[in-house]
Amino acid sequence: MDGQLIHCGKGPEGRRLRRRGNKSSQGLQAYEPDRKRGNIPGESSEEDKPVGQNGMDCRARKGQNVHGYNSELGLVYQLGHGGMACPYPDPRLLTMTVLELPYIHRVHYRYCKCQKAAHATNLQQCLRNGWYPATITDPATCASFRTLETFRLQNVVGNMNVHDFITAIERQTDATASTKMDWLPHRYKEFITGCAHNPAGLAATEPRQAAVLCWACPHDRRNLPTDWRNVDKKYQFLYMLLVALDANFKLKNRMRANEHPDPPLGPSWGYFVDPEKYWKHLKSYVPEKDVSTCIAFAALLEKDTRGTAGLRTSGVGGCVCARHKCVLPNGIGDLQKGERFVNMDYILLAALTGFGLLFLTISYDISCQWKINLARRNAKMPKSMCLPLETINWQCALPVWHAASHEDECQNTNSLSFKPGVGKSDGEDIERTWAVLNPASYHTKDMSKGNRTDTLEDKIDSNNWQKNIGLGECWRDALRRKLAVARTERERQVKAFAEVNRTVEMDVRKAWQAEIDAWLKDPSQPNPYTVDKNDSPTEVQVRLELKKEEEREAASGKALVPGTSATAFLTAGLQIEQAQRRIIAEQAGLALIAPEREARVQELRITLLQKIGRFWKLQAIWMPGAARAILVDEEKWDEDSLLPRAEHIKLYMPHELPADDRAQGCVKGLADMEARLRAAQCASALTTLRGHLHAKRHLITFRNENLTGQVQTTKAHTLIGQVSDRVNASAAKYRKGREALVALKTDSFAPHFRELRDDDIRLDRDNGKSDSAAKKKLAMISSGRGARAPRNAPGQSKRVMSWIWTTTAGSGDKEKDLHDSVRVEWARAKARKNRWEEEVLLLQEEMRRTLRYLEWQAGWWEEHMDTKLDSTPEVRAGARAYALKQAWMHRRLTAHFKSKWETSTNPESPRKTCL
Repeated sequence: MDGQLIHCGKGPEGRRLRRRGNKSSQGLQAYEPDRKRGNIPGESSEEDKPVGQNGMDCRARKGQNVHGYNSELGLVYQLGHGGMACPYPDPRLLTMTVLELPYIHRVHYRYCKCQKAAHATNLQQCLRNGWYPATITDPATCASFRTLETFRLQNVVGNMNVHDFITAIERQTDATASTKMDWLPHRYKEFITGCAHNPAGLAATEPRQAAVLCWACPHDRRNLPTDWRNVDKKYQFLYMLLVALDANFKLKNRMRANEHPDPPLGPSWGYFVDPEKYWKHLKSYVPEKDVSTCIAFAALLEKDTRGTAGLRTSGVGGCVCARHKCVLPNGIGDLQKGERFVNMDYILLAALTGFGLLFLTISYDISCQWKINLARRNAKMPKSMCLPLETINWQCALPVWHAASHEDECQNTNSLSFKPGVGKSDGEDIERTWAVLNPASYHTKDMSKGNRTDTLEDKIDSNNWQKNIGLGECWRDALRRKLAVARTERERQVKAFAEVNRTVEMDVRKAWQAEIDAWLKDPSQPNPYTVDKNDSPTEVQVRLELKKEEEREAASGKALVPGTSATAFLTAGLQIEQAQRRIIAEQAGLALIAPEREARVQELRITLLQKIGRFWKLQAIWMPGAARAILVDEEKWDEDSLLPRAEHIKLYMPHELPADDRAQGCVKGLADMEARLRAAQCASALTTLRGHLHAKRHLITFRNENLTGQVQTTKAHTLIGQVSDRVNASAAKYRKGREALVALKTDSFAPHFRELRDDDIRLDRDNGKSDSAAKKKLAMISSGRGARAPRNAPGQSKRVMSWIWTTTAGSGDKEKDLHDSVRVEWARAKARKNRWEEEVLLLQEEMRRTLRYLEWQAGWWEEHMDTKLDSTPEVRAGARAYALKQAWMHRRLTAHFKSKWETSTNPESPRKTCL
C-alpha cells in the first residue's frame, strides 16, 4: 500500500516524458511541439512535462496529482513515425480517442506527409500504427489491436458483451465516468475509505469501514442538521431510515473436497457480517416452531429453500436502503438452510449497528410474521447489536408488489402504502439489487469461501458507488427526475382528495381521521382502509378450510400428493389471473405518465412470467393432463403469429380442460377444490363491486346536486372515472370466477351466481342512469331552460332491483354500506395524497443530505492528509496527494450536483431550523 502511495505522489514509476520520442508505459511515443522547429506555429514549448501511466498526465494542482489527457499537455502523436517528429507533417492537428487497455486516451495527432508514408492513406496509417478506426472517413475513435484481441478472448471465455467491456474501460479511466465531466479521478476501495491513511495501518481497520455508504441516507454527524432530534413531530419522517430485508437463493456456494482454508481479505470490513461472530450466534440458535404463512406461494418458496445437500450456503440474506438501492455495511450474510429468522435478524441488526437514528421503517416480504416476536428475539441478540425498540419509532411493512401475494387482511394491515412517512417507497429495491448481483452467481457458486466473499463485496462496492453517482449524474439524475414526477403527481392527488373531501361533512371527517389515528397507534383497532366484513364466506376462509382438510388427509395418510399443497397450487393460479387482469387494466388506465406506465407494465410482466413458470412446474404434478391440452393448442397455433404477452397466456386450470381430460388428467378432487375457490371468488367480487357502486353513487349525487361550472364538474368526472375503473375490475373478477364455476359444475351448482350483464351493475333506484345526466344538466343550465326529468324514466312500481343486491347481500343496512364505502374511498385518497406530499419533501431532503455528505467527506480527507507522519517522505507525499485528490473529487461532485439541484432543494415547508 505504501508503494501505491509513492505511485500517487511521484506518478507511475516516476517517469517523465521528454520531447522527441520518450516512451510512456503503453508504448505511445509523443513529441512536444517545438516553436523553433515550426511544427505548430504560435505554440510555445516547455522543457518537459510529466506524463503518468498509459499516457495520462499527473499534473500537480495545489499539491495533488490529478489524471488528465495527453492532449491537454500539448503533446502530439505523429503517425508514421511511431510518435517521433515528422519533417513534413500534415498541418491539421486532429484529436483521436484511443481505446488502449486499460484506459481510454484522448490524443492529439497528425498524419504523415513525408516520403516515409509512401503514399499511404490516412486509414492505412492508422492500421499500420495498430489503431483500428471506428470509421474509414475522418475517424475520431479507434481501438488498438491489443484491445480488440482482449475483447475477443473475454467474449468467448467469459461471455462479456461490448457494452460491459467498454463500461469497464470507462470506469477504469474515470470512476465517475457517467457524469461526463472533464476531470479524471480514479479510486481504489481501500484508499477511498481511508485505510491507507490510518497510522496504525490495515490492522486497525474497523468493521464496516471499507464500505461505500449511501450519500442520501441519514447519517448522524455527517449529513444531518445539528438539531434534527428536536424537529417537529410532523417532519420526523424526513430523518427516518427505510431499509429492505430479503433473502436470495441464487447466490449459492458449493462444498469442495480437500479445500484449503481461504479467509476473505477483510472480514467484516465491508458488506458481509463478521463470519466468526455470525457463526457463533448461529451455533447458539435453538430451532423454533415454524409460524404458518399467509402467502399463497409458500409451497414454492419452501421448495426453493430445502435443496441444501452439498451446499455450504443455500443463498444470502441482505439489507439495503429501500430508497436508493445501496447495500448497508455488514448487510449481507450467508444462509445455511432457508430463510430462517435467526439469520435474517442478525443480518438486519448488524447492518443497523452504529446508525444511531430514532426513526426506522423495515420492509420485508414476510414482515407480517417476522415482526410478531421480533422484540423477544432482539433481546437475545448480543448487547452491542440490540435495537432499542422501546425508545425508537419503528414500523414494519410489506413491499408494495409482494403484498399482492398476501391475504387481503394482511395486505390492508401491513402494506407500505398505508405506513406514514415512507413517501412512495415501494420497498422492492432489494429485488433490484439482487438483479445486479445474480449474474455473479454462475462463477461464485464453485469459488472458495474467501474468494466468493471478496468477489461479491467488489460487486456490491461497484453497485453502491454507481447508485451514489446516479443520484445526480447528468443522464440519470435519479433524484431530480423523481422529484419532477412527484411534484406533478402530488398536485393531482391533492386535487383528487379535495374532490372527495368536499363531499363529506366536517364532523364525519373528524371521526374518520380519529379512526385512522387510532389504527396507526394500535393495529388491532378496526382498519379504516377496509369495508366491514359481512357474513358471506370469504376467499380467505375457504382457503383456510381447504388447507385444514388437506392437513387431516395428510395425517391419516390419504394425502393426494405428499409434500405439496393443492390449495397453494390453485390459489397461485387465481392470483396469476388477478395479476393478468391488473396488467390489462394498467395498460388501459391513464393515471400515469406514458413512459412511466410502460415501465411499470414491463416490470409487472417480468414478475408475472416468473410466477407462471413456477406455476407450470407444479401443474405437471397436479394436472398431468394439461400437457395434452397444451400440445393440441400448440398444433393449432399459427407459426407466423406473435407469442402472447404474459397477461394473455392461458394457464390451463382444471376448468379450462375438456371434461374427459379433467377427469383423467387431474389429481382426484382437484376440480372440486377449484369450484369451491371459484365460488368464494364470486362472492368476494360481488362484495367489492357493491362497495364501489355505493361510493360511485355518492360521488355522482354530490356532483349533480352541488357542483356547477365546467372546471368543477370535469374534476369530479375524473374522480368518478377512477371509481368506475374499480367497478369494472371487480366485474371482470366475478365474470371469470363464474365462467370457471359453470365449466366445472354447471349453472345448477350455484344458481345465486347469475350471469353479470352490464345493466346489472347498478344501485337500487339507479336504473342504469348514465353519467351523461350531468352533461345534460350543464347544457340546460347554460340555455336557461332548467333541468327536467328524463322522459323515459320508469315509475317506482316498474323499477326492478338488480340481482347483485339480493344475492348473498351485504350487511342489509344500505346506509351503513354507503357510509363504509365512502369512508374507505376517503381514507385511501387521503393516504395517496399524504404519501406523495411526503415523497416531495423526502426527495428534497435527500438532495440536501447528499450535498452535506459530499462536503463532509471532502473535509474528512483534508483532515487525514497528514496522518502518515512516521513514514518516509515519499509515502507522506503520496498520502497527502491522494487525500487532496479525493477531497477535490468530492468537492467537484458537490458543485456539479448543486448546480443541477439549486432550484430543487428549496424548502417547501417551514422547517427553517432543520435545513
